[in-house]
Amino acid sequence: MITIRLMREEDADAVREVDAIAFWAWEREVKGEEAQLYLRTRTNILVCREKDPEGCFVVEEGDRVIGFIFSRTWGGVGWFGTFAVMPEYQGYGIGKRLIAASLKYLRQDPDRVIGLETMPGSPYNLGLYLRQSFQTRFPTFLLSKVLKQPAAGHVDLPRWSQAEAKTRERWLAELREATGQVLPGLDYSKEITSTARHGLGETLVLTNGPRAVGMSTVWLVSGWERWGEKRANVQALALHPGYTDEDAFRTLLEATEALAHIHDKRIVTTAVNARHAWALERLLKWGYRVERIAVHMVLNGTDGGPCTDNCVDLSRWAG
Repeated sequence: MITIRLMREEDADAVREVDAIAFWAWEREVKGEEAQLYLRTRTNILVCREKDPEGCFVVEEGDRVIGFIFSRTWGGVGWFGTFAVMPEYQGYGIGKRLIAASLKYLRQDPDRVIGLETMPGSPYNLGLYLRQSFQTRFPTFLLSKVLKQPAAGHVDLPRWSQAEAKTRERWLAELREATGQVLPGLDYSKEITSTARHGLGETLVLTNGPRAVGMSTVWLVSGWERWGEKRANVQALALHPGYTDEDAFRTLLEATEALAHIHDKRIVTTAVNARHAWALERLLKWGYRVERIAVHMVLNGTDGGPCTDNCVDLSRWAG
């Protein structure tokens, strides 16, 4: 009998195994190559679950975990992913049941924009999501830059780890207001606090006077075993639209790169959706190069349709 239930902490190792096997099979089928199998770390799985424990599910046959799905909410924005089913169980409607469980959770806020990201080389996944009423939007680009030396004259921005509790509380409120100007209800508070609690990296804060107007949350620890140790990954980087200009964006980005360099990282990666055309153009101008691409999809009726803007909002819905 196949059942779906909430994911528990003790499922972490089983979820790691399903994730690795499912994506290894995808690489072999779609790309025609024997990809090396990397396991996500236990910490990575537990951190993903911790952020939305009531929206993360596993599917079991008997007492064996054969699939899983993570849900994530950033206030008025929500998505599901990563999502996987063991290869031998695909094609039996299990994925649809997992998606339905996630959407039920995400729809608890009727005003939430609900989406996902998927790999463009997977026609099966694209077809599955289209049949579930998801629509394509502008693509998301994963960009990377090889670090040489920190930029001369870069600004050492205030760090979350060094701030007092009252300052952190004020920053969170001001940053919620800032990101809410990019997209109503958007809130990166979970990324900031979770990163600090688990020692995964640091959050840099850009201020205008005493006011926090931008942030960059950077993971300095890899989410995979034996891969990515030399990479720093920007989980979220955003600026208040009212304070967005080239100088502010570059200051936040160069401080991020300097932090990565101090921690002996040689590559910085970040994601940006093509709707943020101004930010994408500047990242490319400043030495970032496209490494991968993801199809960005939104559940029909939960947003206003495709549009472009001049905002700085670097993050991935796929987690």
